[in-house]
Amino acid sequence: MAFLACLLLARGVLPGWRGLHSDFPNYYLVARLLREGYSLDRIYDWIWLQRIKDHWGLDQSLVGFAGLTPFSALPVLPLAGFAALIAKRFWIVASLLFLFGTSETLQRVTRLGRRRIWILTLLAVIPLRSSFILGQMHILVLILLSLAYFFRLRERGIVCGSLVALAGALKVYPLLFVFYFAWKRQWREALSVVAGTAALLGVSYLCFGSHLMHIYITQILPRSMQGEVIDPYSPQAASAAAFLHRLFILEPDLNPTPVWNRPALYSIFYPLWQVAVWFPLFLSIRPSSRDRDTEKLEWAIFLLALLILSPVPSSYHFVVMILPIILAADVLVKRQQYLRLGIVVLLYFIICNVVGPPPKSSAFTFQTVLAFSRLWIELLLWIVLVICVWREAYTPESRKNILLNAIPLTALSGVFWIAGFTSYQHHFSHLEEDIRSRLRFPIHPLLATGVHPLDDGFVATVMSRSGYQIVDQNGQMAWEHTASDQLSSATTRNQSRVIPELADKGGSRITLGDSPEMQIQNAESPAISTDGALLVYIREEKGRGQLRIAHLAARTGAPALLSDAELVREPYDVRDAALTPSGEVVFSARVNGRTNIYQVTPGSQPAVLIADREEVEAPAVSPDGQQIAFRKLLFNRWQLMTMSVASHDERQLTFGDCNAFAPAWLDNATVAYATDCGRGLGLTALASIKVIR
Repeated sequence: MAFLACLLLARGVLPGWRGLHSDFPNYYLVARLLREGYSLDRIYDWIWLQRIKDHWGLDQSLVGFAGLTPFSALPVLPLAGFAALIAKRFWIVASLLFLFGTSETLQRVTRLGRRRIWILTLLAVIPLRSSFILGQMHILVLILLSLAYFFRLRERGIVCGSLVALAGALKVYPLLFVFYFAWKRQWREALSVVAGTAALLGVSYLCFGSHLMHIYITQILPRSMQGEVIDPYSPQAASAAAFLHRLFILEPDLNPTPVWNRPALYSIFYPLWQVAVWFPLFLSIRPSSRDRDTEKLEWAIFLLALLILSPVPSSYHFVVMILPIILAADVLVKRQQYLRLGIVVLLYFIICNVVGPPPKSSAFTFQTVLAFSRLWIELLLWIVLVICVWREAYTPESRKNILLNAIPLTALSGVFWIAGFTSYQHHFSHLEEDIRSRLRFPIHPLLATGVHPLDDGFVATVMSRSGYQIVDQNGQMAWEHTASDQLSSATTRNQSRVIPELADKGGSRITLGDSPEMQIQNAESPAISTDGALLVYIREEKGRGQLRIAHLAARTGAPALLSDAELVREPYDVRDAALTPSGEVVFSARVNGRTNIYQVTPGSQPAVLIADREEVEAPAVSPDGQQIAFRKLLFNRWQLMTMSVASHDERQLTFGDCNAFAPAWLDNATVAYATDCGRGLGLTALASIKVIR
């Protein structure tokens, strides 16, 4: 125990104490945005959140809030007034207290004793180490679920259900315990989970606003449940979703050589996998049993099943496995089933600490199967525990009850499979069309967006492991190397000049040249006229965009800044802007809870250009000024649209169950855009589409 504790201190707590690393800054940023009164509806926008990180000077290369619940930022809110590293150190101390609290809680509901509990806890070496290094939330989820079980034993159903709901507000999967409670006819617990979830949703609506919560529930959560948050093909996730993605889904960058490019097979086998886990699980749980040891095993296998079915588990998720292993070990020790105990503990140790070798190539080989070894061992552990429950819980006299339970479970499983198959068929229905539209790009960045044409090609903003850069169609940096993130750009077709936005601790600035007088401070998202005489950009205040216009004088080398003025005032919260060939400004802005596209001439009032009951954003004007491309939110997915300036007729260009962002005209008949079809949410690739007039 002392050795394991020292190992955790040396490899987890102290490294986490010294630096920010990956995940804690994500929670901290959103908590601080809330604390400082920012508009929060763009926290799931990778580039927008990166810009905030840069402005605040956080020592972290990349940030993103993809897949996380808004509520998960609230535990960090009391720490958001401190500097990020100080806040993380407070969080590490709190996590240690949560871990001690978990041990004490489990000591009161088992007969193992503190030393055995601590040994089993500390055997989760890599999950605990990752949690402290990254500043994750899962130790908090662990103590909440442990306390929920503690109060369940004491027949405090309302408290139990409320704690499960609180854990589910941080990480969604504990909410599935409502089905366990309902199956066990523990109605106080089940109703408390539902009521607690509703109350916590209300808190989230009050804190974050209805618009952000609507975005999370309708756009973020469904993609998270499909396993498309970061990289759906990553062996590091070691989930069935990632494994089947690698088998059956082609993605040119992330999975160029699947075994068989047949998304229909994914639609068949992934819901079937889920049914294959749920069916024996519920069949082994006795609804009427009140035996404490049996209930411990049931909690263990149910929570383990949730981890197995998680579409994107990372190493730190398996901190929560401490609870089911200790509950199972307590029962096996009491029954003196030491062989089973040894098998369970060994499999638990391997799951937590043995990582499969990463595949050496994108091709699917036996090494790829080994890379998912954690998933296979999880499944083996789950089977061992299900057998333990099955043998102990059922007697020959209970076979009739097994049959009675199997009938409704079979019907429910059939309904679930049909719903899953239909859903995934719809999800992948336009994927092949999207893949065919991809632009050839010699590099494979994590994210590519913000295409702007040049005479001999285009430039785009890309995300790499070290940050954001602007690169050309050959993958070469279009701007000189700088330590600042290059988050957006504008180009002049005639001069083939790139004007970038550079973001760092000094804020964002638009760079017209190398000297300080040729930089526009506190400026982002530039757009420039064809002749290079006008530049429009956005200046943010607490997350709300103000649209400004600068007049430039052309000269050899770089344009000179002549004047700079605000173009539109409140109540317009400007999101992006473009210039027409005639010098008018087209922009999207959020006003009174709706985002529309407006048109304005300098010195006049804005007029609505494109208004719809659905959200519309990101206007781009064709070189001849006859068409406007934009994105529209249809059925909670961003789709690419065009509108004729003369007739105002609209045409939908994309139809996938995914998102199209940042349209840009390569010529009068071709629109380039960013797409996250078959990829992580918002982690886009570049594509183009022909526009038929």
